Amino acid sequence: MRTSPKAPIFHSRILIVLAAALYGKARQVSPAPGGWHNPRHRMPLSLSFVRESALPRWLDHAAGTPLLWLWGALRRRRPRPAAPQSFGIMAFETLGDTLLAGTLLASLRASVSGARITVFASAGNRGILALLDGVDGVVDVPLTRPLSALAAIRSVRVDVMIDIGQWPRWYAVLCAASRSTYTIGFATPGQGRHYAYDAAVPHGADVHEVENFQRLLGPLPGVRPLPPQCALKAAGEPPAPIATHTPYIVVHPWASGFRYASREWPQARWTGLIERACALGFSVLVTGSPGDRARAAALVGACGTSLPVKSIAGEVSLLDLAAVLRSASAVVAVNTGVMHLAALLDAPLVALHGPTSRRRWGPVGPRSISLAPPLGCACEFLNLGFEYPKGPVNCMDRISVEDVFAALNVLLQRCPVLREGLG
Repeated sequence: MRTSPKAPIFHSRILIVLAAALYGKARQVSPAPGGWHNPRHRMPLSLSFVRESALPRWLDHAAGTPLLWLWGALRRRRPRPAAPQSFGIMAFETLGDTLLAGTLLASLRASVSGARITVFASAGNRGILALLDGVDGVVDVPLTRPLSALAAIRSVRVDVMIDIGQWPRWYAVLCAASRSTYTIGFATPGQGRHYAYDAAVPHGADVHEVENFQRLLGPLPGVRPLPPQCALKAAGEPPAPIATHTPYIVVHPWASGFRYASREWPQARWTGLIERACALGFSVLVTGSPGDRARAAALVGACGTSLPVKSIAGEVSLLDLAAVLRSASAVVAVNTGVMHLAALLDAPLVALHGPTSRRRWGPVGPRSISLAPPLGCACEFLNLGFEYPKGPVNCMDRISVEDVFAALNVLLQRCPVLREGLG
């Protein structure tokens, strides 16, 4: 039987202490955090680290599931505020997820007059918020320090808190502990997170993640979903030293997170593609994070000194990167945050998918072409990002240079003025 509305105040304090104690154990086995844009430098209790390491992930399941069940048993589900004005968005996910969740920002800003929107972010994705319009405030939540994280999530009171996390129970605990009048989050099958929320919406494995994020708006009457592109600020001009390479094609070969290598195309394929692109009269820019500098330099070196290929990995800010992508004649990228950014900026894009499902995580852009291995290759199986089989995965090896170059040519042919100018 549910308790009275006053009783959960005491129980919530107990649960906050329990959560801090139990999740604090994960920190004891965590390495130091890494770079701003490179989840391979693992961040403890970040999404990529929990997926990568067995102990924190086990703790998240073992501690989070009973905590959330107890939380749900001790408190009533509260009614939706009549006219909410302040909203919190918990966005601790990868750069790509955060960009796609821009649909929430754009929709709330357009549908709720005078809405105040606070984004609760992590160290791993805070930088991407500079590209999004409509953010009134940002709260840094140190996920690696449970007591500090709980204090941060409670530092701003909001009418409605929306948790975009798909499966980590720690995020659901934080949402339940927030100083909000009403909470919304995913009921992801098998994850036991729905106990945390006043309104739990179904998370679907058969729809694109943008549609899942838009389902989070369902409990808010009158909010009309808008595409995530509507939340992006206008891209500026690329830095002058990069603009001198126009016309150029951008390649982003690097994946991130759990078993990232299985989502990367072999270097020899990249060099073959770059050679063909340069033969058309283009320069080629290789992008990446600061942690990708060495591999980007190795790729440029493998292309030979006679080709107009340059690495800008770790050399530009996210704001400048957006400008570089927007001004590119085309972009070729594996499935990662840069791929999503290019698509949302409406850059001509060839996106390479291996184990990652195009249906779930493909680019959202009218000038995007998604490539994947042929049907029957047992690829495109990733839903939440960790559903790998045992042993090696060679899906990306099944994408040929010829197929990628053909798709690239399709995009370039759609811009005849450019092709004529290259002559």
